[in-house]
Amino acid sequence: MSHPGYNDYYFEDIQDTGRISRGEYLLTKEIILEFANQWDPMLFHIDEEFAKSTPHGGLIAPGTLLMAIRIRLLHSGGINRRVLASAGFENVRFVKPAYVGDRLTLNVELQDKRISKSRPEYGIAKYYMELVNQTGDKVLTMIDTVMIERNPNI
Repeated sequence: MSHPGYNDYYFEDIQDTGRISRGEYLLTKEIILEFANQWDPMLFHIDEEFAKSTPHGGLIAPGTLLMAIRIRLLHSGGINRRVLASAGFENVRFVKPAYVGDRLTLNVELQDKRISKSRPEYGIAKYYMELVNQTGDKVLTMIDTVMIERNPNI
């Protein structure tokens, strides 16, 4: 993937616009195998024949790969250079397996935003995120809380 460019905005620019969908990511056998062999070599991630004998019925993506796909799709609309950091993830759930050939889309909804008590030059935005497959089934759900720079000119 080439660099997606930038989409800079301050905390004050965040609006509750409902659900935003980002991108589509094709999950291939090669991507699953390459990632899983390096980071999560459970047999149902790296051995196609073994995976067929499991309740999954075939090769499935590691949850950590789904997390990486989530962030890639999140940044597909441009990287916001005003974000300081993620303050953490909550309620990370791998709801359903993701299989070879799945086309994954990220849905994002703002849940809450407030000014940081400890660092008032930043705002904190809490987002609900779900990664869904081509039939709309959720494969990953989570909350991501991020610190975003406040506009110094306001």
